[in-house]
Amino acid sequence: MNKFIKFLAVVMLVLAPLSLALADRNVSTIEGVSTSQLIKNDGWKLYRVTYTVTAASGHFEIYDCATLADTSDTNIKTEGSEAVSLNGKIYDFTNKPIEGNTGLYIEITDCNVVIEYE
Repeated sequence: MNKFIKFLAVVMLVLAPLSLALADRNVSTIEGVSTSQLIKNDGWKLYRVTYTVTAASGHFEIYDCATLADTSDTNIKTEGSEAVSLNGKIYDFTNKPIEGNTGLYIEITDCNVVIEYE
């Protein structure tokens, strides 16, 4: 019985730090969008963007702002475009998320975008 208790203590000492490390990140949201819109107010983190253009020269831009009127070159966070219809890419920022404070606003022209954020 004594050996069993020691074994459980060792297992708990090994697994406890692992659970704390995995609990560091909040649960993210995955959302598909095809029109320009405000996705989230206030602070946010962007982990992944997947996009496919639906017409030649389709593109998207992600801004740290709350309205279309506030979009500018100074608050753009990332963008993507393709010259040929039905082409696309995946941008993965999970190791170093893109962060914003004002709002997560996406402007879309001829493109379908899936974003993972919190």
